[in-house]
Amino acid sequence: MAVAQRVLNAVFRRFWPYELRGRENLPLHGPAVIVANHASLLDGVLLYVALPVEPRFIVWTQHYEQALLGWLYRRLDAIPVDGWRQGVPPIGQEAYRTAREHLASGGLLAVFPEGGRTPDGRFMCWRTGAARLALAAAAPIVPITINGMYEAWPIHRERPRRGRIEIIVHPPVAPEPWLAIKRRREAALALTRHVRNIVARAYRLPGVEYAPPPGWRSPHPDLPCPLAELDNTPPPYGIGRGG
Repeated sequence: MAVAQRVLNAVFRRFWPYELRGRENLPLHGPAVIVANHASLLDGVLLYVALPVEPRFIVWTQHYEQALLGWLYRRLDAIPVDGWRQGVPPIGQEAYRTAREHLASGGLLAVFPEGGRTPDGRFMCWRTGAARLALAAAAPIVPITINGMYEAWPIHRERPRRGRIEIIVHPPVAPEPWLAIKRRREAALALTRHVRNIVARAYRLPGVEYAPPPGWRSPHPDLPCPLAELDNTPPPYGIGRGG
C-alpha cells in the first residue's frame, strides 16, 4: 500500500495540490474518530494520501464495490455501510459492531457524518453515528475541515477540474462532557452539533459559479433533511435523524 500511497500522492500534488494544517492535532493511535465534511468522491482518497496516520474508513457500499475506488477501500479494510435505501439505518448493526471493535482495539476510524456528498457545497445534515461510536468507546473526535474539493469535483460533474485543497485538522474533542448526559441520543446530538460547528467555522462556502446546473437533482432524494433545509450556518441546522 505504500507504493499506492506514493502514486496517489503524486497525482494529488500535480492536479490538486493540498496544504495540511494542524498535523500536530492528529493522534498517532486510537481509539479516536476522525470526522470531516464530505463534498467529493475523492475525499477519502485525499485523507488517505494526506494524513500521516491510516484510519479505517466507513464508506458507502456502492463506493466499496467500485473498481478503482473500491480496490483502495478494500485494501484499507474499510467498513461498508448502506444508508441510502428507505428504512435502512445508515450504520447497520454489523458495521456498528465492527467499528466499535476497531476502536476498542486502539484503532483510528474515519467517518463522513453527512452520509453523502453535498449537492450544492453547503453542509448537509450530520448523522449522529460518529458521535455514538465515540461515546460508546469514550474516544475523542478529531474534526477535519476540507476546503476546495467541492470546487474540484462536485457530485454533479462527470469529471474533476484542477484546484487547490486545504485540510484543517482541529484539536481533538474529548467525549467526557457529553458522557455526563444521561440520555444517549441527546448526548450524541449535542456532540454532533458541537463538532459540526468546529468544522463549519473553518469551511469556505463555494461561490455561485460552482452551483449545480439548472434542473439537476441530487441522486439521494431520501436524505434525512430535504434540500430546502440545507444551510452552512451552525446548528440547529444540519442535525440528522438518528443514524
